[in-house]
Amino acid sequence: MKVKRWLFVAIIGVLFISIGLSLIVSTPYFRGIYRTWSSIVYQLVRNYWLSVSFGIIWLAVGIFFIVYGLQHMNRSIFSVIMPAPEDDVAKKIFQKRQLERGPNIVAIGGGHGLHVFLQGIKKYTSNTTAIVTVFDDGGSSGLLRQEMGVLPPGDIRNCLIALADTEPLMAKLFQHRFENDSTLHGHNFGNLFITALTQVTGDFQKAIGESSKVLAVRGRVLPTTLLNVVLKAECDDGNIISGESNVGVCGKRIKRIFLDPEQVVSTPEVIKAIDEADIIILGPGSLYTSVLCNLVVNEVREAVLHSPAPVVFVCNVTTQPGETDHYKFADHLKAIFQFIPPERLNYILVNNEKPDSDRMNELNQKGIEMVNIAEINTYDSIKIYEAPLLSLEQPTRHDSDKLARALIQILTNEKPSWKFYFTLYTEDGFKNLKLVQMMNKYKKKKILDQEIMLQVEKNQTGNMKENIFAEKKK
Repeated sequence: MKVKRWLFVAIIGVLFISIGLSLIVSTPYFRGIYRTWSSIVYQLVRNYWLSVSFGIIWLAVGIFFIVYGLQHMNRSIFSVIMPAPEDDVAKKIFQKRQLERGPNIVAIGGGHGLHVFLQGIKKYTSNTTAIVTVFDDGGSSGLLRQEMGVLPPGDIRNCLIALADTEPLMAKLFQHRFENDSTLHGHNFGNLFITALTQVTGDFQKAIGESSKVLAVRGRVLPTTLLNVVLKAECDDGNIISGESNVGVCGKRIKRIFLDPEQVVSTPEVIKAIDEADIIILGPGSLYTSVLCNLVVNEVREAVLHSPAPVVFVCNVTTQPGETDHYKFADHLKAIFQFIPPERLNYILVNNEKPDSDRMNELNQKGIEMVNIAEINTYDSIKIYEAPLLSLEQPTRHDSDKLARALIQILTNEKPSWKFYFTLYTEDGFKNLKLVQMMNKYKKKKILDQEIMLQVEKNQTGNMKENIFAEKKK
């Protein structure tokens, strides 16, 4: 928590004060006071060691007053700055320091999928960078893009809210959508806020930074590019679909996706984040319109290919109607391999959990299918990591906590180090430590053995009582 170093500095200050006071009290006037005081104490106790003990007690009382005063001073300050219980303040300070030491995680995607992942991962590190698609042209984002000439803020807003460490009311405010019949109908407050900040600051990326301060975001949110471009898709039948909102509902097999114009540059911040990453996450989210569209930007794709960090592809738990109808696991990989070759992909994270039969029937009626992990093809360079990742509330999506834990486990397996071992497992994460698991098993075994011994003693006591009763009866 960076306390010990400043405590050491304070101790040096006290030492300097002591040396200074020793010079002052060595003057004849103070020396007389000192001799008078020591003689009074000695006459009272009439023992050298008792007088030394009295001096130690006097010193302890002085330290007590210093600590007591500092403690109440801190409480007075914190009561104004952070009106929370003392335990919460200490917990928040420790948590903030712990998260600052967390790994550099880069997540590439957009939409609800990236939102879910960021909600879970912010509990482990505050060094997360979300690289977010800005190709949306539908809904509130699309209208603002057309009318105001700004980049679509919708996916950016979702990621900011996911990483926010602010009051629930503020998060709810940013997600509020105007539903009344008015000129604001269909618009989202967060979108309007980012748009207004863009006009005030004159820069979309700066507006995101200022919004991050307002929401106390743990990490960074960066747009893939600052250029206003259009996402397009070529289908297997040769048709060209224009616009992200149309590509996502085209209902056809997509052969490839591209941008118009095709030569699009990213930002230095995005490239630097990828270069410094400890792990790079692709997905989850809409395969073409949230994840792969970011890799269409050549600079982003090249940065991922040349980064030393392991790359993890998070496969969606279900197909998406209109975009990935009837897609098997192999189809998802085929789409990924258009941008990332198999030898560059290190891990594939897949869900091995299924919803109950009633939920399954509801999904099938909507044309949604579970991605079957039984069809996984093995690759020498790719490790398949299976885990229960399904959200019980929304079976088409991942559970944020389950997903974060699985990816943290992949990171610790890929980069086993004391740094990650002690910084990644905060609070809830400590339950996943193998050492803690071993200790818990040992404690459970010990408790079980004690219960067995008590039961045996109880049975023996019962048998003895029965024997005594039988003997008395005879």
